[in-house]
Amino acid sequence: MNAAHGFTFDLPLLRAVSDWQRGGDAKQNLRRGVALKEACQNLPSQFRESVLVCHRQIALGKGGVWDLLGENRLFEKVSSWTTDLEIAKGFKGGVPPEGQGYQGVIFSIKPPAGNVIVNLRELYRDADFRGAMERNKFAIAGYATGAGCYGDSQSEVVLEVDKLEQGDIYSMGGHSSPFEELVAEVAKIYYGTAIVTQEQREKFLLKVEPARGVAGPRWLNPEATQRVLRRTAPHAERLREVKKVQAEANGEP
Repeated sequence: MNAAHGFTFDLPLLRAVSDWQRGGDAKQNLRRGVALKEACQNLPSQFRESVLVCHRQIALGKGGVWDLLGENRLFEKVSSWTTDLEIAKGFKGGVPPEGQGYQGVIFSIKPPAGNVIVNLRELYRDADFRGAMERNKFAIAGYATGAGCYGDSQSEVVLEVDKLEQGDIYSMGGHSSPFEELVAEVAKIYYGTAIVTQEQREKFLLKVEPARGVAGPRWLNPEATQRVLRRTAPHAERLREVKKVQAEANGEP
């Protein structure tokens, strides 16, 4: 694809893109996000918008879960999103491991053009950009772990979003019991008995074998996610009242 925008992709822009793709700790990401925003501000409009819905997976600790479900706001930053839902689902191994205190959440938004710092998916589709990156790769520190490693493999769009809300939630990650445990419990209900014989268990196992893949970690579909959110709403409201009373007792505004 030959570009028709007449824009020159200079070395500071190429470095900023590659540095962003390298990732890093919170301080590095903050610094690289600022540099990326500055480098991309004059890009042609097609590289600073997304006509596709963008998705982002986040593993939330208890504080983040409360901010989202209790206060209906999760403060964001310059961050990486993807136009490919499957990439979001598989990010960092998929659903966070059970028992470590993290709740996996996938957000989906249609970002206004003003929130798009750079659409890397579109940038990497541009022949001039790819050519400039290839010509300058030896002048870009960390290229092999940045642009040289990822390129457009993540269908990435970099957004600047102030906060996310419950309405932006597409899916929540959950864990069900191992398949064999589920079979043992459901078989009791199926046969209407507290003790299931080995023969009954084997027959029942054959009936439900096609559902084996459902057990374990998985992303809930949007309908199931909304049911979870509706169930948590009354608990969140009660907790908000408790926090309000505690704040007033402590003389807090």
